[in-house]
Amino acid sequence: MKKLNSASILSILFLLGILVMVNAIGIRYFLRADLTSANMYSLAKASKNIVGSVEDKILVKAYFSPNLPGNYSSIERYLHDMLDDYRAYSHGHFEYEFINPGNEQKLEEEAQSFQIPPRQFQVVENDKIEVVKGYTGVAFVYGDKKEALPSIDNIDNLEYEITSLIKRITTDRQPILGVASTGTEQDRQQMQKLYEALGRNYNVQPVDLDKTIEKGVDGLLILAPRLPFTDWQLFNIDQYIINGGKAMMLMNWYHADIREGQQAMPYELNINKLLNAYGIGLGEDMISDANCATVGMTSQQGFFQVTQPVRFPYFPVIQTFNPSNIITRDLQKIQTYYPSSVDTTLAAAKGFTVQGLMYTSNLATRDTGPAVYLDPFRRRTKQDFPESHIPIAALVRGKFKSFLAESGPPAQNKDGEAYSGPFKAEADAENRLILVGDGHLGIDQYIDAYGLMFMQNAIDWLIQSEDLIAIRSKQIPQKPLKDIPPVAKKFVKWGNLFGPTILIIILGIVLWQVRRIKKKALMAL
Repeated sequence: MKKLNSASILSILFLLGILVMVNAIGIRYFLRADLTSANMYSLAKASKNIVGSVEDKILVKAYFSPNLPGNYSSIERYLHDMLDDYRAYSHGHFEYEFINPGNEQKLEEEAQSFQIPPRQFQVVENDKIEVVKGYTGVAFVYGDKKEALPSIDNIDNLEYEITSLIKRITTDRQPILGVASTGTEQDRQQMQKLYEALGRNYNVQPVDLDKTIEKGVDGLLILAPRLPFTDWQLFNIDQYIINGGKAMMLMNWYHADIREGQQAMPYELNINKLLNAYGIGLGEDMISDANCATVGMTSQQGFFQVTQPVRFPYFPVIQTFNPSNIITRDLQKIQTYYPSSVDTTLAAAKGFTVQGLMYTSNLATRDTGPAVYLDPFRRRTKQDFPESHIPIAALVRGKFKSFLAESGPPAQNKDGEAYSGPFKAEADAENRLILVGDGHLGIDQYIDAYGLMFMQNAIDWLIQSEDLIAIRSKQIPQKPLKDIPPVAKKFVKWGNLFGPTILIIILGIVLWQVRRIKKKALMAL
């Protein structure tokens, strides 16, 4: 074996020096090719901005046990890469470490002090299934604040969870979101999904519409009212908005539930005199749409009762969204229940900006009147749906005037006492208002992943905290399959079955012909 000369040693040292330097530079400046359509493996710009604006040290402790089932190894690698990216954009304010608590009591107690509990997993060892204890949680420490993701089971919304948590613990004040209604306050236990989702970024508090709404409330959500608003309640809402408050309202014109009966009656909410002053209105109708979900209906067939799915036009499936608005541009589908239209024709005359957010399909219609009869077995044709793209949700912006600007405030408060308090007739700055013609979107029984995403996006836009919307869009659930003709379905099916075999046969024939031609050419020499 030849001895290395000094020139070779210098070359090796030089090469090692270059590698060390490249790695050192790569920690801060790096390139990564992310070929996924949603850039699932790259930090969003908002995440980079949020972690880059942190002013003090964030310490992250990832409690992950080794030898967990295979999918958790992938999660751990994904988390490792993501934390690397956060550190790279933090200007030195983000540090992390992975910890395997194993069976060390001290480390297990440390994990549990962050509310990260041990979990049980089934693994295959020595050809048998065993149950092992493990950890898959991450703790974040910022000054004296501590928060954790107790367990991570997938990567679908991990960036959103981490970025929103960083924003939450590094912000001195969490925005307040007030939630109000009329007649459905008792249903709060049926709104837990919405409260839980919004509670990650907002201090969600109930608001009593019979009292003055505090200026510290950053946004007001009025959800699924069932009783008419009193004049005093409208006055309180109006003055909250005119004094700079932002509001989102979700409500139906009709009270309908096919399980209770087939007749829908108006709520008589007494809301449009307020909304019309802001250039928008709730349609006095119920929308039916040819693009709809089904409802299970039971019928008597001989001696048996048979339940079968029936297409129900009063459950429109919304697939037309405003692609230019950040609230809806990445949504794919939202199912609605007995929705009403939103009137967007009033804003222009008042100089306000209005944008539709959600629309029906191109086959829709409106049912009106003192009652709407919900007949699930009624046969309909295309001629029964003469309208297209009726707005179901819209936003309006502008310097609003009070609906009481001409008449002045109520003479009496809700207790019948003379009112001599403050009154503001016109806003000083731009107001924001979102109106949705379906109050079911906030109820656990009805809300789905897309509906929840719409609600979160809308509230973020309303309170002007739009940076999280772009990240949330990366966790959009699986896109619905496009409806294609039966012929195309068969072509794809048989193509998948026999396509590869046919391609191999064609390739073999081509190669055989090439060889035959070459052989013939050689024979001719």
